[in-house]
Amino acid sequence: MLSRLPDTSDVLDIGCGNGIPALQAIAERHRATGVDISFRQVELARRNVSGARIIHGDVMSLELPAESFDAVVAFYVVEHLPRHVHSELFRRVWGWLRGSGYLLFTVETGDQPDVVGDWLGVPMFFSEFDAGRTLELVEDAGFEIVRHVTESQAEGESVVTYLWVLAHKPPARASLT
Repeated sequence: MLSRLPDTSDVLDIGCGNGIPALQAIAERHRATGVDISFRQVELARRNVSGARIIHGDVMSLELPAESFDAVVAFYVVEHLPRHVHSELFRRVWGWLRGSGYLLFTVETGDQPDVVGDWLGVPMFFSEFDAGRTLELVEDAGFEIVRHVTESQAEGESVVTYLWVLAHKPPARASLT
């Protein structure tokens, strides 16, 4: 996705964590903004990616100017939000994107409502729809799916399947914010 953007585009990383590797890669060519709910991760991101703007906050209550980003990424984040807010998240991202901006994200495909499960020995909140429903929510928010793939990866002793989605605001609808 980054190769589709002109240098110095504005890119938001939702759930940036400590900034490595995604925010760091974004900041090499673009104006990078990261947001994370964990104060400790925000502190680390500020140290690791000094050229980025880092915000401590909850993406669902974050107030950002409309049409302020050319792209938004969210890796391994969406499944940690209650699934009843996923459609609202996609609509919020739509509003933050300018022009025919891009959204690139991952989400687990387990189709499970709010549960607390084990993640590498630590309790973690999970909530997601199956891949088909997630794609519907993205399209319902006004995005056009450019590409999507599912990929399984080992996490501890289990295998988790993720949906990777690249979507954008279609040019004809880009002004509907």
